[in-house]
Amino acid sequence: MALSLEIRSGFVYMVEAKSKIKSGPINISKTIFFEFPDSWIDNQGIREIDEFSSLLAEHLRKNNIKEKDCILSINNASIIYRELIVPKLDDKKTPFIVRSEMMNALNLTPDYIMDYIVLEEIRKEEEASQLRVLAVAMLESAIQSYLQAFKKAKRNIVAIDSATNAVIKLANEARLFTDDDPVILVDVGNANLRLYLFESGMYVLSRNARLVSYSEGDKESVIPIVEDNINKMIQFSYTRSKKAIKKIVLMGMDELLPDIQKVLFDSLFVPCDILQMPQSFISSVGFQTKYVNAYGALIRK
Repeated sequence: MALSLEIRSGFVYMVEAKSKIKSGPINISKTIFFEFPDSWIDNQGIREIDEFSSLLAEHLRKNNIKEKDCILSINNASIIYRELIVPKLDDKKTPFIVRSEMMNALNLTPDYIMDYIVLEEIRKEEEASQLRVLAVAMLESAIQSYLQAFKKAKRNIVAIDSATNAVIKLANEARLFTDDDPVILVDVGNANLRLYLFESGMYVLSRNARLVSYSEGDKESVIPIVEDNINKMIQFSYTRSKKAIKKIVLMGMDELLPDIQKVLFDSLFVPCDILQMPQSFISSVGFQTKYVNAYGALIRK
């Protein structure tokens, strides 16, 4: 068994799986989400540890989830992203270079824990090879707050993933890219929007935007903001590559996606799909795209 949780601002999305991807398709047995006050988590981590752990334990107990080991996908202000270009050196030296570049670029203190993934190797004639990496940073105290909260809920965090890395892994496993044309992935959350641009099957960048909370507003308030931000990403992509966006892939708040799909097709004239269950590595009844970051975190690479 495996248990994956995405922690957003104000929401937790949980996925319980019966198997891991290395042994075949991930067999999803349960999906649950619950809401908590936004103020409980900020860039310092979990502020209300006792309250958060009690609420988490309550939902785990109520849904009869017994798995103790957890994988976290962090998708809130606790985590900082930065794309860097660094020299390609010995593998042992790269973490130190990434850490130094992150501290200089973002004025971070030694209190931050940092990690990275290699996006691509850049080679130019008569020049040394470089690496394009996606680096992440979290305050050590923030990480400790998550560990402490889950320990109070009698759970053990075995891995922490970033939402962006989870999406990159899921997009690759789902084979969303078949050629070099740009693709935009859109994660429509409750009160938050995240857009990912991929070119030639590789992650380029992501952008965040605030949305009207769906519980406080309605479709007519949310959809125009989504449309405007996607349009801006399309324009940005064209200035980079001079290629038209091949398609837009929607995920997130499943109940809103069909309406967003229709508006985008009518206004932007770009093929727009709702993410379908990647049958090559997920087996699930009642697939919902709101859990994509938790699914992606289950892919351990």
